[in-house]
Amino acid sequence: MPQPAPEIPDAQSRPGPRARRIQVIDSLRGFALLGILIMNMISFANPDWILFNPTVHGSFEGVEKWIWVVSHILADQKFMTIFSPLYGAGILLFTANLEKRGMRPTGVFLRRSLWLLVFGLLHYGLLWDGDILILYALSGMAVYWLRNRSAVFLAIAGLAMIAVHAVLILGAGLAMPFMPESEVAALYAEYAPPADVIKDDIALRQEPYPVQVRHRLAAAPEEAVILILVWGFWRAAGLMLIGMAAWKLRLFTAERSDRTYIGMATVGLLVGLPIVSFGVWDRIRVGWDAAHAFYGGGYQYNYWASILVSAGYIGAVMLMERRDWLPGLRRRLAAVGRMAFTNYIMHTVICVAVFQGFGGGLYGTTSRLEQTVFILGVWVLQLILSLWWLDRFRYGPLEWLWRSLTYSRMEPFHRSTGGAQG
Repeated sequence: MPQPAPEIPDAQSRPGPRARRIQVIDSLRGFALLGILIMNMISFANPDWILFNPTVHGSFEGVEKWIWVVSHILADQKFMTIFSPLYGAGILLFTANLEKRGMRPTGVFLRRSLWLLVFGLLHYGLLWDGDILILYALSGMAVYWLRNRSAVFLAIAGLAMIAVHAVLILGAGLAMPFMPESEVAALYAEYAPPADVIKDDIALRQEPYPVQVRHRLAAAPEEAVILILVWGFWRAAGLMLIGMAAWKLRLFTAERSDRTYIGMATVGLLVGLPIVSFGVWDRIRVGWDAAHAFYGGGYQYNYWASILVSAGYIGAVMLMERRDWLPGLRRRLAAVGRMAFTNYIMHTVICVAVFQGFGGGLYGTTSRLEQTVFILGVWVLQLILSLWWLDRFRYGPLEWLWRSLTYSRMEPFHRSTGGAQG
Protein backbone atom coordinates (compact mmCIF):
# COMPACT_ATOMS: atom_id res chain seq x y z
CA MET A 1 0.00 0.00 0.00
CA PRO A 2 1.49 3.40 -0.96
CA GLN A 3 2.64 5.59 1.87
CA PRO A 4 0.97 8.99 2.45
CA ALA A 5 1.82 11.71 -0.02
CA PRO A 6 4.40 14.29 1.02
CA GLU A 7 2.86 17.40 2.43
CA ILE A 8 3.14 20.64 0.51
CA PRO A 9 1.26 23.34 2.38
CA ASP A 10 -1.58 25.22 0.77
CA ALA A 11 -0.83 28.88 1.32
CA GLN A 12 -4.52 29.69 1.14
CA SER A 13 -5.34 27.68 4.25
CA ARG A 14 -2.12 27.14 6.18
CA PRO A 15 -0.29 30.29 7.22
CA GLY A 16 3.38 30.28 8.06
CA PRO A 17 6.80 30.86 6.51
CA ARG A 18 6.91 27.53 4.66
CA ALA A 19 3.44 28.03 3.19
CA ARG A 20 4.46 31.53 2.09
CA ARG A 21 7.49 30.12 0.28
CA ILE A 22 5.21 27.75 -1.63
CA GLN A 23 2.88 30.63 -2.54
CA VAL A 24 5.85 32.61 -3.88
CA ILE A 25 6.78 29.71 -6.16
CA ASP A 26 3.15 29.34 -7.27
CA SER A 27 2.97 33.07 -8.09
CA LEU A 28 6.09 32.86 -10.23
CA ARG A 29 4.81 29.72 -11.94
CA GLY A 30 1.48 31.41 -12.67
CA PHE A 31 3.26 34.45 -14.11
CA ALA A 32 5.31 32.18 -16.38
CA LEU A 33 2.33 30.05 -17.42
CA LEU A 34 0.33 33.05 -18.57
CA GLY A 35 3.34 34.45 -20.42
CA ILE A 36 3.93 31.19 -22.27
CA LEU A 37 0.61 31.66 -24.07
CA ILE A 38 2.00 34.73 -25.86
CA MET A 39 4.34 32.58 -27.94
CA ASN A 40 2.21 29.43 -28.02
CA MET A 41 -0.55 31.51 -29.60
CA ILE A 42 1.63 31.84 -32.68
CA SER A 43 1.55 28.07 -33.19
CA PHE A 44 -2.11 27.77 -32.24
CA ALA A 45 -3.20 30.41 -34.74
CA ASN A 46 -0.53 30.38 -37.48
CA PRO A 47 2.01 28.22 -39.29
CA ASP A 48 4.87 27.39 -36.90
CA TRP A 49 7.52 29.01 -39.09
CA ILE A 50 6.34 32.44 -37.93
CA LEU A 51 8.03 31.69 -34.60
CA PHE A 52 11.39 32.21 -36.33
CA ASN A 53 10.50 34.29 -39.37
CA PRO A 54 7.45 36.56 -39.02
CA THR A 55 7.51 37.51 -42.70
CA VAL A 56 6.48 34.10 -44.06
CA HIS A 57 2.75 34.61 -43.48
CA GLY A 58 0.49 37.56 -42.78
CA SER A 59 1.30 41.24 -42.54
CA PHE A 60 4.59 42.53 -41.16
CA GLU A 61 3.80 46.23 -41.40
CA GLY A 62 2.60 48.90 -39.00
CA VAL A 63 1.01 47.71 -35.77
CA GLU A 64 1.43 44.06 -36.80
CA LYS A 65 5.19 44.52 -37.03
CA TRP A 66 5.40 46.29 -33.68
CA ILE A 67 3.31 43.66 -31.91
CA TRP A 68 5.76 41.03 -33.15
CA VAL A 69 8.79 43.13 -32.12
CA VAL A 70 7.46 43.77 -28.61
CA SER A 71 6.34 40.18 -28.06
CA HIS A 72 9.66 38.85 -29.31
CA ILE A 73 11.67 41.16 -27.07
CA LEU A 74 9.57 40.65 -23.95
CA ALA A 75 8.23 37.10 -24.35
CA ASP A 76 10.01 34.85 -26.86
CA GLN A 77 11.77 32.12 -24.81
CA LYS A 78 11.51 34.32 -21.68
CA PHE A 79 8.63 32.61 -19.89
CA MET A 80 9.67 29.07 -20.76
CA THR A 81 13.05 30.09 -19.33
CA ILE A 82 11.23 30.72 -16.04
CA PHE A 83 8.97 27.67 -16.20
CA SER A 84 11.72 25.13 -16.93
CA PRO A 85 13.94 26.13 -13.98
CA LEU A 86 10.87 26.01 -11.75
CA TYR A 87 10.29 22.44 -12.89
CA GLY A 88 13.87 21.60 -11.91
CA ALA A 89 13.38 23.29 -8.53
CA GLY A 90 10.15 21.36 -8.15
CA ILE A 91 12.06 18.09 -8.47
CA LEU A 92 14.11 19.04 -5.41
CA LEU A 93 11.04 20.17 -3.47
CA PHE A 94 9.15 16.99 -4.36
CA THR A 95 11.95 14.61 -3.42
CA ALA A 96 12.77 16.52 -0.22
CA ASN A 97 9.20 16.17 0.99
CA LEU A 98 9.25 12.45 0.26
CA GLU A 99 12.52 12.00 2.13
CA LYS A 100 11.20 13.93 5.14
CA ARG A 101 8.45 11.33 5.44
CA GLY A 102 10.94 8.49 5.26
CA MET A 103 10.07 7.55 1.68
CA ARG A 104 12.52 6.66 -1.09
CA PRO A 105 11.91 9.27 -3.78
CA THR A 106 13.20 7.59 -6.94
CA GLY A 107 10.35 5.16 -7.56
CA VAL A 108 7.66 7.74 -6.83
CA PHE A 109 9.36 10.38 -8.97
CA LEU A 110 9.80 8.04 -11.93
CA ARG A 111 6.17 6.94 -11.69
CA ARG A 112 5.12 10.59 -11.58
CA SER A 113 7.29 11.36 -14.63
CA LEU A 114 6.00 8.39 -16.60
CA TRP A 115 2.43 9.50 -16.01
CA LEU A 116 3.40 12.98 -17.20
CA LEU A 117 4.83 11.34 -20.31
CA VAL A 118 1.50 9.56 -20.86
CA PHE A 119 -0.38 12.84 -20.48
CA GLY A 120 2.02 14.43 -22.96
CA LEU A 121 1.54 11.68 -25.53
CA LEU A 122 -2.24 12.03 -25.24
CA HIS A 123 -1.97 15.81 -25.49
CA TYR A 124 0.20 15.54 -28.60
CA GLY A 125 -1.84 12.85 -30.31
CA LEU A 126 -5.33 14.07 -29.50
CA LEU A 127 -4.97 17.84 -29.37
CA TRP A 128 -1.81 19.67 -30.43
CA ASP A 129 1.65 19.02 -31.86
CA GLY A 130 3.22 21.77 -29.74
CA ASP A 131 3.15 19.68 -26.55
CA ILE A 132 5.81 20.38 -23.92
CA LEU A 133 4.84 17.69 -21.38
CA ILE A 134 6.73 14.93 -23.19
CA LEU A 135 9.87 17.03 -23.19
CA TYR A 136 9.51 17.87 -19.50
CA ALA A 137 8.93 14.26 -18.52
CA LEU A 138 12.03 13.05 -20.40
CA SER A 139 14.23 15.98 -19.37
CA GLY A 140 13.15 15.69 -15.75
CA MET A 141 14.05 12.00 -15.63
CA ALA A 142 17.44 12.81 -17.17
CA VAL A 143 18.42 15.55 -14.71
CA TYR A 144 16.95 13.85 -11.63
CA TRP A 145 20.14 11.88 -11.04
CA LEU A 146 22.18 15.09 -10.62
CA ARG A 147 19.92 16.62 -7.98
CA ASN A 148 22.36 16.11 -5.10
CA ARG A 149 25.27 17.89 -6.76
CA SER A 150 26.37 21.36 -5.67
CA ALA A 151 24.74 24.53 -6.95
CA VAL A 152 27.93 25.48 -8.80
CA PHE A 153 28.10 22.10 -10.56
CA LEU A 154 24.41 22.26 -11.51
CA ALA A 155 24.71 25.79 -12.90
CA ILE A 156 27.80 24.97 -14.99
CA ALA A 157 26.30 21.71 -16.25
CA GLY A 158 23.08 23.52 -17.11
CA LEU A 159 24.84 26.18 -19.15
CA ALA A 160 26.86 23.50 -20.94
CA MET A 161 23.66 21.68 -21.93
CA ILE A 162 22.05 24.90 -23.11
CA ALA A 163 25.12 25.55 -25.27
CA VAL A 164 24.66 22.24 -27.13
CA HIS A 165 21.62 23.48 -29.04
CA ALA A 166 23.33 26.78 -29.86
CA VAL A 167 26.35 24.91 -31.22
CA LEU A 168 24.14 22.61 -33.32
CA ILE A 169 22.45 25.61 -34.97
CA LEU A 170 25.76 27.41 -35.56
CA GLY A 171 27.30 24.20 -36.85
CA ALA A 172 24.58 23.89 -39.48
CA GLY A 173 25.30 27.45 -40.58
CA LEU A 174 29.07 26.94 -40.75
CA ALA A 175 28.59 23.75 -42.76
CA MET A 176 26.35 25.40 -45.37
CA PRO A 177 29.16 26.36 -47.80
CA PHE A 178 30.24 22.72 -47.97
CA MET A 179 26.77 21.18 -48.37
CA PRO A 180 25.07 20.10 -51.60
CA GLU A 181 22.56 22.63 -52.86
CA SER A 182 19.65 20.34 -52.04
CA GLU A 183 20.65 20.17 -48.36
CA VAL A 184 21.12 23.94 -48.16
CA ALA A 185 17.68 24.40 -49.71
CA ALA A 186 16.24 22.06 -47.08
CA LEU A 187 17.80 24.12 -44.28
CA TYR A 188 16.38 27.31 -45.78
CA ALA A 189 12.96 25.67 -46.06
CA GLU A 190 13.00 24.97 -42.32
CA TYR A 191 13.23 28.72 -41.78
CA ALA A 192 11.35 30.18 -44.76
CA PRO A 193 9.28 27.52 -46.53
CA PRO A 194 7.81 28.07 -50.01
CA ALA A 195 4.31 29.54 -50.20
CA ASP A 196 2.78 26.20 -51.21
CA VAL A 197 4.07 24.59 -47.99
CA ILE A 198 2.42 27.34 -45.93
CA LYS A 199 -0.77 26.88 -47.94
CA ASP A 200 -0.73 23.12 -47.34
CA ASP A 201 -0.23 23.64 -43.59
CA ILE A 202 -3.23 25.97 -43.40
CA ALA A 203 -5.30 23.51 -45.43
CA LEU A 204 -4.35 20.66 -43.08
CA ARG A 205 -5.56 22.65 -40.06
CA GLN A 206 -8.96 22.95 -41.74
CA GLU A 207 -9.30 19.18 -42.07
CA PRO A 208 -11.66 17.12 -39.87
CA TYR A 209 -10.39 16.05 -36.46
CA PRO A 210 -9.56 12.39 -37.39
CA VAL A 211 -7.42 13.55 -40.33
CA GLN A 212 -5.40 15.85 -38.08
CA VAL A 213 -4.89 13.10 -35.48
CA ARG A 214 -3.65 10.69 -38.16
CA HIS A 215 -1.25 13.32 -39.46
CA ARG A 216 0.22 13.98 -36.00
CA LEU A 217 0.66 10.29 -35.30
CA ALA A 218 2.38 9.74 -38.66
CA ALA A 219 4.77 12.63 -37.97
CA ALA A 220 5.45 11.61 -34.36
CA PRO A 221 8.68 9.57 -34.86
CA GLU A 222 10.42 12.32 -36.83
CA GLU A 223 9.09 14.99 -34.46
CA ALA A 224 10.44 13.05 -31.47
CA VAL A 225 13.96 12.85 -32.91
CA ILE A 226 14.00 16.55 -33.78
CA LEU A 227 12.57 17.48 -30.38
CA ILE A 228 15.09 15.47 -28.39
CA LEU A 229 18.29 15.68 -30.43
CA VAL A 230 18.10 19.21 -31.81
CA TRP A 231 15.47 21.46 -30.32
CA GLY A 232 14.00 21.12 -26.89
CA PHE A 233 15.89 18.64 -24.75
CA TRP A 234 19.22 20.42 -24.36
CA ARG A 235 17.76 23.76 -23.35
CA ALA A 236 14.96 22.32 -21.20
CA ALA A 237 17.26 19.98 -19.30
CA GLY A 238 19.91 22.67 -18.92
CA LEU A 239 17.39 25.13 -17.52
CA MET A 240 16.11 22.50 -15.10
CA LEU A 241 19.63 22.07 -13.77
CA ILE A 242 19.95 25.83 -13.38
CA GLY A 243 16.62 25.79 -11.56
CA MET A 244 17.99 23.20 -9.13
CA ALA A 245 20.97 25.46 -8.52
CA ALA A 246 18.70 28.46 -7.96
CA TRP A 247 16.60 26.45 -5.50
CA LYS A 248 19.69 25.53 -3.51
CA LEU A 249 20.62 29.22 -3.46
CA ARG A 250 17.08 30.13 -2.24
CA LEU A 251 16.46 32.45 -5.18
CA PHE A 252 12.90 31.25 -5.92
CA THR A 253 11.41 31.80 -2.46
CA ALA A 254 11.97 35.55 -1.89
CA GLU A 255 14.33 34.65 0.97
CA ARG A 256 17.34 36.54 -0.36
CA SER A 257 17.84 40.25 0.25
CA ASP A 258 16.12 43.07 -1.62
CA ARG A 259 19.54 43.95 -2.98
CA THR A 260 19.86 40.50 -4.57
CA TYR A 261 16.55 40.75 -6.39
CA ILE A 262 17.05 44.38 -7.38
CA GLY A 263 20.39 43.31 -8.86
CA MET A 264 18.76 40.44 -10.76
CA ALA A 265 16.04 42.70 -12.15
CA THR A 266 18.40 45.54 -13.03
CA VAL A 267 21.19 43.54 -14.65
CA GLY A 268 18.84 41.04 -16.27
CA LEU A 269 16.62 43.63 -17.91
CA LEU A 270 19.12 46.41 -18.61
CA VAL A 271 21.60 44.01 -20.20
CA GLY A 272 19.27 41.35 -21.62
CA LEU A 273 16.65 43.52 -23.30
CA PRO A 274 19.14 45.62 -25.34
CA ILE A 275 20.85 42.44 -26.60
CA VAL A 276 17.52 40.94 -27.67
CA SER A 277 16.56 44.25 -29.29
CA PHE A 278 19.83 44.37 -31.21
CA GLY A 279 19.11 40.85 -32.44
CA VAL A 280 15.75 42.00 -33.80
CA TRP A 281 17.39 44.92 -35.62
CA ASP A 282 20.10 42.62 -36.97
CA ARG A 283 17.63 40.10 -38.41
CA ILE A 284 15.54 42.83 -40.02
CA ARG A 285 18.76 44.39 -41.40
CA VAL A 286 19.68 41.22 -43.32
CA GLY A 287 16.14 40.79 -44.63
CA TRP A 288 15.59 37.62 -42.60
CA ASP A 289 18.18 35.75 -44.63
CA ALA A 290 18.37 32.31 -43.01
CA ALA A 291 22.15 31.96 -43.25
CA HIS A 292 22.58 34.82 -40.77
CA ALA A 293 19.20 35.43 -39.13
CA PHE A 294 18.80 31.82 -38.00
CA TYR A 295 21.82 29.64 -38.69
CA GLY A 296 24.28 32.45 -38.00
CA GLY A 297 24.55 34.95 -35.19
CA GLY A 298 21.04 36.37 -35.53
CA TYR A 299 19.43 33.52 -33.61
CA GLN A 300 21.99 33.56 -30.81
CA TYR A 301 21.18 37.00 -29.40
CA ASN A 302 17.76 36.05 -28.07
CA TYR A 303 18.76 32.47 -27.33
CA TRP A 304 21.27 33.60 -24.71
CA ALA A 305 19.93 37.00 -23.65
CA SER A 306 16.51 35.49 -22.90
CA ILE A 307 18.16 33.88 -19.86
CA LEU A 308 19.15 37.33 -18.60
CA VAL A 309 15.69 38.76 -19.23
CA SER A 310 14.07 35.83 -17.43
CA ALA A 311 16.38 36.35 -14.47
CA GLY A 312 15.26 39.98 -14.49
CA TYR A 313 11.61 38.95 -14.43
CA ILE A 314 12.27 36.54 -11.56
CA GLY A 315 14.02 39.28 -9.60
CA ALA A 316 11.08 41.64 -10.16
CA VAL A 317 8.49 39.06 -9.07
CA MET A 318 10.51 38.18 -5.97
CA LEU A 319 10.81 41.86 -5.10
CA MET A 320 7.03 42.21 -5.43
CA GLU A 321 6.66 39.37 -2.94
CA ARG A 322 9.13 40.87 -0.49
CA ARG A 323 7.57 44.35 -0.69
CA ASP A 324 4.01 42.93 -0.68
CA TRP A 325 3.07 44.82 -3.84
CA LEU A 326 -0.21 43.98 -5.64
CA PRO A 327 -1.31 41.28 -3.17
CA GLY A 328 -4.60 40.63 -4.98
CA LEU A 329 -2.88 40.01 -8.31
CA ARG A 330 -0.22 37.84 -6.67
CA ARG A 331 -2.91 35.71 -5.03
CA ARG A 332 -4.56 35.14 -8.39
CA LEU A 333 -1.22 34.38 -10.05
CA ALA A 334 -0.53 31.84 -7.30
CA ALA A 335 -3.86 30.16 -8.06
CA VAL A 336 -2.99 30.02 -11.77
CA GLY A 337 0.41 28.55 -10.88
CA ARG A 338 -1.06 26.00 -8.50
CA MET A 339 -3.25 24.82 -11.39
CA ALA A 340 -0.50 25.14 -14.03
CA PHE A 341 -1.09 21.67 -15.52
CA THR A 342 -4.83 22.23 -15.87
CA ASN A 343 -4.38 25.77 -17.18
CA TYR A 344 -1.76 24.67 -19.72
CA ILE A 345 -4.15 22.08 -21.15
CA MET A 346 -6.94 24.65 -20.99
CA HIS A 347 -4.86 26.87 -23.30
CA THR A 348 -4.80 24.05 -25.82
CA VAL A 349 -8.49 23.17 -25.54
CA ILE A 350 -9.61 26.79 -25.93
CA CYS A 351 -7.24 27.61 -28.79
CA VAL A 352 -7.81 24.38 -30.70
CA ALA A 353 -11.56 24.93 -30.41
CA VAL A 354 -11.22 28.45 -31.83
CA PHE A 355 -8.54 28.03 -34.50
CA GLN A 356 -8.69 24.48 -35.89
CA GLY A 357 -11.02 23.53 -38.73
CA PHE A 358 -13.13 21.20 -36.60
CA GLY A 359 -13.78 24.21 -34.33
CA GLY A 360 -13.88 27.87 -35.27
CA GLY A 361 -11.57 27.38 -38.26
CA LEU A 362 -9.67 30.65 -37.77
CA TYR A 363 -6.18 29.17 -38.25
CA GLY A 364 -4.04 31.38 -40.47
CA THR A 365 -6.70 34.10 -40.77
CA THR A 366 -6.33 36.35 -37.70
CA SER A 367 -4.04 39.32 -37.18
CA ARG A 368 -1.50 39.66 -34.39
CA LEU A 369 -3.67 42.38 -32.86
CA GLU A 370 -6.67 40.06 -32.76
CA GLN A 371 -4.55 37.29 -31.27
CA THR A 372 -3.28 39.69 -28.59
CA VAL A 373 -6.84 40.57 -27.56
CA PHE A 374 -7.63 36.86 -27.42
CA ILE A 375 -4.61 36.21 -25.17
CA LEU A 376 -5.76 38.93 -22.76
CA GLY A 377 -9.18 37.30 -22.62
CA VAL A 378 -7.71 33.91 -21.72
CA TRP A 379 -5.56 35.54 -19.02
CA VAL A 380 -8.58 37.20 -17.41
CA LEU A 381 -10.54 33.94 -17.56
CA GLN A 382 -7.79 31.94 -15.87
CA LEU A 383 -7.03 34.58 -13.22
CA ILE A 384 -10.71 34.53 -12.22
CA LEU A 385 -11.47 30.84 -12.67
CA SER A 386 -8.33 29.46 -10.96
CA LEU A 387 -8.96 31.32 -7.70
CA TRP A 388 -12.66 30.44 -7.79
CA TRP A 389 -11.80 26.76 -8.25
CA LEU A 390 -9.18 26.59 -5.50
CA ASP A 391 -11.54 28.28 -3.05
CA ARG A 392 -13.63 25.12 -3.42
CA PHE A 393 -11.20 22.34 -4.30
CA ARG A 394 -7.77 21.37 -3.08
CA TYR A 395 -6.24 20.86 -6.54
CA GLY A 396 -6.93 21.59 -10.17
CA PRO A 397 -8.65 18.63 -11.86
CA LEU A 398 -5.59 17.46 -13.77
CA GLU A 399 -3.31 18.06 -10.78
CA TRP A 400 -5.62 15.85 -8.73
CA LEU A 401 -5.65 13.12 -11.39
CA TRP A 402 -1.85 13.22 -11.79
CA ARG A 403 -1.34 13.05 -8.04
CA SER A 404 -3.82 10.18 -7.64
CA LEU A 405 -2.10 8.19 -10.38
CA THR A 406 1.33 8.92 -8.89
CA TYR A 407 0.35 7.52 -5.48
CA SER A 408 -2.02 4.85 -6.84
CA ARG A 409 -4.92 6.04 -4.71
CA MET A 410 -7.76 8.54 -4.81
CA GLU A 411 -6.46 11.76 -3.32
CA PRO A 412 -8.77 14.12 -1.39
CA PHE A 413 -10.32 16.64 -3.73
CA HIS A 414 -12.84 18.91 -1.96
CA ARG A 415 -11.63 21.42 0.59
CA SER A 416 -13.88 19.91 3.23
CA THR A 417 -11.88 16.66 2.98
CA GLY A 418 -8.86 16.21 5.25
CA GLY A 419 -5.46 15.18 4.02
CA ALA A 420 -2.12 16.42 2.86
CA GLN A 421 -1.64 19.18 0.36
CA GLY A 422 0.70 18.98 -2.59
